[in-house]
Amino acid sequence: MARILFIDDDPMTLETLTNAVQIFGHQALQASTGQQALELAAEQPPDLIFLDLSLVDIDSLALVGMLGSQPATAAIPVLVLSAGPELDRADQAKAAGARAYLSKPIHLQTLIDVIDHYTAQ
Repeated sequence: MARILFIDDDPMTLETLTNAVQIFGHQALQASTGQQALELAAEQPPDLIFLDLSLVDIDSLALVGMLGSQPATAAIPVLVLSAGPELDRADQAKAAGARAYLSKPIHLQTLIDVIDHYTAQ
């Protein structure tokens, strides 16, 4: 079982992703702001982080860098999710330290495959 942190300012997306991973026995943590995510990741370090590209309180790419610079969260894979086909943002996300850039909506099988890939290492 993996502990997965979902960071998204859309409550419906958070609920959908949480329900999806819980069906497969994983624990889900939710944060709706970047600040909340930083605090939660430090208090309860997850095995994997899914981060929406658009947050209201902080630039998501800056958040990737912040997570990567803190000792408690530096080794945690961060995967960026976006509803838009912004290819330049995918490159920017990877340059900031994200391991992957995934498009929304993410299919259930893709979600599980990605979790298995990054938590089996």
